[in-house]
Amino acid sequence: MKGRGIAIAALLLALLAGGYLYSRMRGLQQAAVKWDGPVPEVASENIRKEGDLTRVEMTSRIDAPIDAVFAAFEAPDKSEGRVPEIKQARVVSTSGTKKQVEFHITTLGQLQVFTVELDYDKTGNVIGIKTVEGAIDIDGKYKLSASPDGKRTLVTYTATQRNKLPLPIPQDVERSAIKEQFANLMKAIKKYLADEGKIVSSVPQPARAV
Repeated sequence: MKGRGIAIAALLLALLAGGYLYSRMRGLQQAAVKWDGPVPEVASENIRKEGDLTRVEMTSRIDAPIDAVFAAFEAPDKSEGRVPEIKQARVVSTSGTKKQVEFHITTLGQLQVFTVELDYDKTGNVIGIKTVEGAIDIDGKYKLSASPDGKRTLVTYTATQRNKLPLPIPQDVERSAIKEQFANLMKAIKKYLADEGKIVSSVPQPARAV
């Protein structure tokens, strides 16, 4: 009788856990809908799944000179609070060209806590990124390219990532999460640059009277 009671309790726990996971996954899928299709901060995207590996390439244009954009990447803590989704961005350590940064970011309505290592190559205008601690293994880079007039910058993000969570994530949810995180980072950088007066106005200035 006792064994039967334990079995029933175990079954109830399993059902509750399954219901919670189903509810959470359904919530993630519903939150992912708004990131399906074009996103203003993402100029182009190519996200594809290869087994358990996801390959990512996305671009975004920032209307500021390349040196200013690189400097913004060098101050990751300044992204904190500049968009509601970035709850915390704390530099944990600095060593040479590298910084370890702890982020608390809301993605698809879920709080994600992870630490990454950023590696700055000023000569090549490249910022490397690798996961130190977190549920997703990321290995990638942000490559900055100046416009011909030097007033604007194209940010090209390329990376591979693996999910370390015990359950697989649906492709549409994973794609939406990747786009949301990239878009929010670009928004935060643009807001920081705007506060610093580095953003170039896209509105043509009227000609001066002679």
